[in-house]
Amino acid sequence: MAETESRWQPVAWRRRATLATLVLGQTAAAVWLLTRSLPAATDGVIGPVLLAVSAILFTWIGLGFWTAAFGFLILRRGGDPFSLAQRAPDTGSIDHTSAPAQRVAVVMPICHEPVQQTLSNLKAVYQDLEHQGALLPFDFYVLSDSRDPEVWLEERAACADLASRLGARGRLFYRRRRINLKYKSGNIADFLRRWGSRYRYMIVLDADSLLSADAMVRMLGLMEQNPRVGILQTAPRLGRARTRFARLQQFASRAYGRMFSAGLAALQLGDANYWGHNAILRVEPFMAHCGLRQLRGLGLFRGPVLSHDYLESALIGRAGYEIWLEPAIAGSYEESPPTLEDDLIRDRRWCRGNLQHLVPLLTLGGLRFAHRLALLTGILAYLASPLWLLFLGLSGYLAMVTPSAEPALPGLMAATANGAWSAADTALVALTVTMLLGPRLLALLDQALAGRLHRFGGAWRLAANTLIETLVSLVLAPIRMITHTGHVIGALTNRTLRWQGQNRSGVRSFQDALRYYVWPALACAGVLVLSHWHHPELTPWVLPVAGPVLLAPIMSLWLAALVGERWMTVPEHLDPPPVMSLAEPGRPLGWRWPALSWFEQAVLLPAPAGCPQRRPGHPGSRKQQHLASLIERCVKAGPEAVTPAEQSLVCEHPDALQRLHFAVWHAEAGSPWGLVLARLSQTLDSLDTGIPDPVIHSKEPTWIGVAS
Repeated sequence: MAETESRWQPVAWRRRATLATLVLGQTAAAVWLLTRSLPAATDGVIGPVLLAVSAILFTWIGLGFWTAAFGFLILRRGGDPFSLAQRAPDTGSIDHTSAPAQRVAVVMPICHEPVQQTLSNLKAVYQDLEHQGALLPFDFYVLSDSRDPEVWLEERAACADLASRLGARGRLFYRRRRINLKYKSGNIADFLRRWGSRYRYMIVLDADSLLSADAMVRMLGLMEQNPRVGILQTAPRLGRARTRFARLQQFASRAYGRMFSAGLAALQLGDANYWGHNAILRVEPFMAHCGLRQLRGLGLFRGPVLSHDYLESALIGRAGYEIWLEPAIAGSYEESPPTLEDDLIRDRRWCRGNLQHLVPLLTLGGLRFAHRLALLTGILAYLASPLWLLFLGLSGYLAMVTPSAEPALPGLMAATANGAWSAADTALVALTVTMLLGPRLLALLDQALAGRLHRFGGAWRLAANTLIETLVSLVLAPIRMITHTGHVIGALTNRTLRWQGQNRSGVRSFQDALRYYVWPALACAGVLVLSHWHHPELTPWVLPVAGPVLLAPIMSLWLAALVGERWMTVPEHLDPPPVMSLAEPGRPLGWRWPALSWFEQAVLLPAPAGCPQRRPGHPGSRKQQHLASLIERCVKAGPEAVTPAEQSLVCEHPDALQRLHFAVWHAEAGSPWGLVLARLSQTLDSLDTGIPDPVIHSKEPTWIGVAS
């Protein structure tokens, strides 16, 4: 370990010192220029507060700009010579003779995700490994936290079908937790407690993740060659975008992300962060050091940790292991939320989780400085929005109360409100624009110098798409600012947060969009009216903030529309990678009669062979008595008479399900279950009887599961 540290740690400290010097120097210059624009306000309280807020904000945007600049320079020199990928280039194959010693669990935690799409992704990963002859070390686990029986019964049937099609019995497993503690981190922890000792490594996938066989083999090889590496994180690219919003996100990721991830990796080196998916983890130290306790504070700071990944990387780093981000590993993909609302809903969860990091930031000892800084930047990622809103509010207030003879606001706003335009205003505006837009220009230059313009459809198409993406981002910035401010307020007031799977279809109605944005729109409309009433000359500078929020429902629908492949061209459109082609939906997984719900089918038709089964309880136990009452109620009043939770309870107990199965097949005509049977009979009569049912007529088990 000492030899490894001697190679990268001094370099990391020098780079971070350079970054700090550049960021703080740029921030000091910006604050000094701002003081030149506020001579009338510096004697009061508002002026110092405004300067303090602006210092935080300029530091924040400076971190982004200079990280991109570092990435640009690293890419110009052909990559970082201190990265793992550069130091160990020959890790593109697996020694199959040692495969049992390097067993890898590929885990996919899911919770109410689109079943067909999710398992199509897993199928693509499996098949790509199989085609490359690299499947031997890998086992696959679908870890479900779904509660709705109409979801998890489909998951179970689809996994059974997938295992049968792939010939993956003994390699592909499905498990559903019955007690959902600690969300995703608890799901993975439950897996590790039960089966972690079987594996040396674990690759974590999200429901929308794709990893190519080359990427997985490369990750495994790097971990084998570097035993002090605890986590190796890839830089996922966005792919498979179909809506206008997702396509914009995908373009930004592909056009600018290469430079940002290179800069981030160069600054972090062995002190990088885990992003929660598309990464490989060393199981033994992860199990030993990364257990997350419940928070014991008040309100927001009480209960399970929501954003677990940054904290887990900090804990494994505290134990002496390295965490590396390796952008050079290609073949790592994820998907963008399809609509603006889905993106903001996801941000609401992340906001709450990131704000919780204030507790470990202040209380955990032994954390590396880089990981403390990562926790702090994660918090600022969401606090930046209320700070921007505060900055704009204070600036507007000063513009209204300052005499017209003295400028109160920097830049264009000061010139409009007070008829003044100073050199300090011009320099401040130029610095701000450079910090915000400079990374995009550097990214275009990077793509040109790397000879990659043709992969984006040519120079003109890349430039035009960059302009479109920039304009849309500017329009969306006020919407994000207002919404994120609401997320922060909701988190700090401990407003209830519902944790569920993401929408990945992109289908939204105007009523949904209007309902989502109604309160931000009303607030912005009120500010616009008051501003125009008191100071009409400031209206042109309130409109760019209030206008997009007022038009957010219309903008949202425009962004949610499906678009063709030629809109916002990225390399994957011109040359799709094999794993992405394999993930295209084919024949649906699982089988459900069109006339039946999944619960009705589970009751009426035999369960797949080989399903993990609960042991029957004592006949006189309270649980058995409760199950008996559920069965009696369900038989008399039909499937609608039991709640989804009660349906799940029955389906989890094979003895109870068998009793219910026997009773409903003897239901009288006209009874609730008799009507279900009549519906099934009508469907069977209308279908071609030559098509066998894969559940009933399969001669081999269609389900493979892990023991409970």
